[in-house]
Amino acid sequence: MSKVNKILLPMDGSEASFKTARYAIALASRINASIVILHVISIPQFPRYLRSIDEYYKNARKEAENWFDMIKNFPQSKSLEIKTRVIAGVISVVESIVEYADNENVDLIIIGTRGRSRFTKLLLGSVASGVVTHAKCPVLVVK
Repeated sequence: MSKVNKILLPMDGSEASFKTARYAIALASRINASIVILHVISIPQFPRYLRSIDEYYKNARKEAENWFDMIKNFPQSKSLEIKTRVIAGVISVVESIVEYADNENVDLIIIGTRGRSRFTKLLLGSVASGVVTHAKCPVLVVK
């Protein structure tokens, strides 16, 4: 097993994703790894009801920055190297997470079982399930 130097933490702002963030930070602290917190903003399902797509992305990015700041203020975060990234305007959140992990040579993805979606699967949320299925690196799923 190779050393884990870089952890990718997909974040959607849900309670489950903050729980996952605490777990990822605790693990990164123990193994001296860096963390990249990633938020993926997909294309809205009903864009005709929005005043402006640009404003939608601007607000979503601002919300993500607030989540990132909250995580960076966790006590164990202070000693870690934490980077943040927002990707906007994608059709597939899963594909974006997997591509980012591959392109950035991520050693481990830590993801929660369920996020903001109201639709649920039996064991895993659809994003977590897709990441587990398609990622080339190991994926740790936090319940």
